[in-house]
Amino acid sequence: MRRLDADRYLVILLLGFGGSIVLTRLYLELTGYPTVGGDTLHIAHAVWGGLLLFVGGLLPLALANRSALLVAALATGVGAGLFVDEIGKFITVDNDYFFAAAAPVAYAVFVLTLWVWFRVRGRRDPSPASQLHAALELLGDVVDRDLTRSDRRELERRLESACDAEPERLRRLAEDLLELTRSGALDGGVTAPGRVRRLVTRLDRWTDRHLSGARLRRVTVGALAVLGVVAVADLAVVGFIGLDLLDGTTTSLADAANRYARVGIQDGLGTTLLLLRVGLDVVVGVLLLVGAVLVARGRDRRGVEVAQGGLLLALTLVNVLLFYTDQWVASGAAATELVVLGLVWRYRRDALGEGPDGEVDDDADGDADGADVTGEVSEPAGRRR
Repeated sequence: MRRLDADRYLVILLLGFGGSIVLTRLYLELTGYPTVGGDTLHIAHAVWGGLLLFVGGLLPLALANRSALLVAALATGVGAGLFVDEIGKFITVDNDYFFAAAAPVAYAVFVLTLWVWFRVRGRRDPSPASQLHAALELLGDVVDRDLTRSDRRELERRLESACDAEPERLRRLAEDLLELTRSGALDGGVTAPGRVRRLVTRLDRWTDRHLSGARLRRVTVGALAVLGVVAVADLAVVGFIGLDLLDGTTTSLADAANRYARVGIQDGLGTTLLLLRVGLDVVVGVLLLVGAVLVARGRDRRGVEVAQGGLLLALTLVNVLLFYTDQWVASGAAATELVVLGLVWRYRRDALGEGPDGEVDDDADGDADGADVTGEVSEPAGRRR
């Protein structure tokens, strides 16, 4: 059964994983790849990654507090990033950290984890047993005095769903807990939202005010169109470089185009990967442009499906090939595409009331009041699944 807030923990893990790799490589490049340990030892950052992985595995085994899961998710993500960042040393005979395939392998691990998050986020289990598991997790916050008012409403909703549980002992447990919750006996464990949750809620409310309706449509169409044009432009740039190379020389304009396209051909494999990347780029660009046109013309469902398909193709295939050529350009491309994918998902939620998986999204019609009768900020009740 899916753990309550599993998608949130996976997001933290993904941020820790991707961020640790990018920041580590940026730090090493800026500092000239220093050696930690002296003349005899070399303490690679994979060692620290393994230590953090151990901590990330130890915390949920030793601690019952739900807050420990947040720390465990971050420690696991950062630890895995530091470990996978040195994958080049582990798959080459000469322990080559700069092995060209190392960055694509690390990115492939990130994409696979992103796919796991996508599947976990889209998984819904309405069974009474699953609802009761989620309610019992929320009751842990009552012990820690960390239950917000929106959590309390969520607890009540979960227990109501669990009242149909079988066998009878589970049904009676759910009914007794629901009666206890409604009686106000748990209110002593209800606290105001923390600073981070208040900040997230305010950010949600700000985006609801400034990025919705016609403005959200225009921003989504514009972002898809720009990415589509850039993707298709790769074909024109590489074609120009190829024509300029026919006489065995290149002009300054071709050299500038080469720097833009990050061709960097060194061998036959590089040429093959380049041609494959360009072909996929064209497919992605066409899908994004078609999606932009469809959304602009009001064909929202078809438009977001086509655009989402193009972005997922870019994230899962094109960027793997791009990482083989230039890790920094690929990192920027992946970050930009993830932002635009989030924008498409937001538009899908607002325009169609659907999540990324095409099913009805609880967030679209949840209780987004933002403040309860006491004036305290709370997050939408539909935020959890």
